[in-house]
Amino acid sequence: MINEINITLPAMDNDIHTALDISQGAPIPKLTRLETFDAGRWEDITLELVPHWKSQYAKVVRCGGGGDLGRDVIAYTPNGDWENFQCKYYAKPLTLDDAIKEIGKLIYYSYKGEYPVPNRYYFVSPKGVSTQLLSHLMDSEKIKAELITRWDKQCKTKITKKHKIELDKNLLSYIDSSIDFKIFDHIPPLDIIELHEQTPYHAVRFGASTRKRPKPASPPLTPEASEVTYTSELLLAFGDAEKKDVNNDNLTTFPEYEREYHSARRNYYSADGLEKFSRDWLPNDSYTELLDECYETISPVVMSDHKDGYARYLKVSAQAAGTNYSSHPLHHFIKVQDKKGLCHHLVNEKKVKWVK
Repeated sequence: MINEINITLPAMDNDIHTALDISQGAPIPKLTRLETFDAGRWEDITLELVPHWKSQYAKVVRCGGGGDLGRDVIAYTPNGDWENFQCKYYAKPLTLDDAIKEIGKLIYYSYKGEYPVPNRYYFVSPKGVSTQLLSHLMDSEKIKAELITRWDKQCKTKITKKHKIELDKNLLSYIDSSIDFKIFDHIPPLDIIELHEQTPYHAVRFGASTRKRPKPASPPLTPEASEVTYTSELLLAFGDAEKKDVNNDNLTTFPEYEREYHSARRNYYSADGLEKFSRDWLPNDSYTELLDECYETISPVVMSDHKDGYARYLKVSAQAAGTNYSSHPLHHFIKVQDKKGLCHHLVNEKKVKWVK
């Protein structure tokens, strides 16, 4: 007898879906996009990672051309030690043979005194490393043994074209006494993407459509300390229209104002969520620039004459809601609630007042 299983509908992501999502469909996963990059784009990625590495090390330099002596991106620690990021482009996962040749270069040139052995040596490749290489990187004795076994094939004539490099007893003794094969490791493609996310180039390289904005938090029942300024200004605007004091204690006696008050708080938190969302992947001043754009849009309306503060508030809100931020990188993620919420953020910064 065949069991019939009820089909349940897949759950929708708890994110805000934008027009960009609907027009372009599901974004290409970042890992898939990384795998499509050619050698030129991979070189760009490598250079774009440097700002992140520079924030982690005392100095970061790149060895270019054929005279790199087996080094690519060199990162110096404060005490003068160094780590190597070997950023190689391959159309397939990095193989054990590929790695042995690079390790052989490092060993030979450090043996010749061109530079000291690094503290760490990372392979960085868009498609990662092969299963075979990964198993050897996890076992320092295995990769040492493979280096010795494959030396004649992968290193003897491939490190330099000037002469053959024999694995003689002196070089073997150097390998045994001076090389800790635990220094060799790799950075998986997903980790490369996470590192790239720490740079200002990420959105341009991988696209904003890969970002999913979480739904904003709901306002707490009791306004928080950060809400005191803009909610007080809003209550003043209500009072200016009524020519009497409107406060938190008597607000429920004014249903229209009460609805607007709660709407304003939701809008404030929506814009607050937009600010937090932008922090993760845009330059630090991006949200400030958005606030500046909002201010330039609403300031003529703020400065105009109105019969009372509430009338000013309504006119400014309408102006803000109709603003098109098409030139801003957050454009596809901005909702009307954010546009109104930006006004409350400006009130918090004391750049806007509803009651003169």
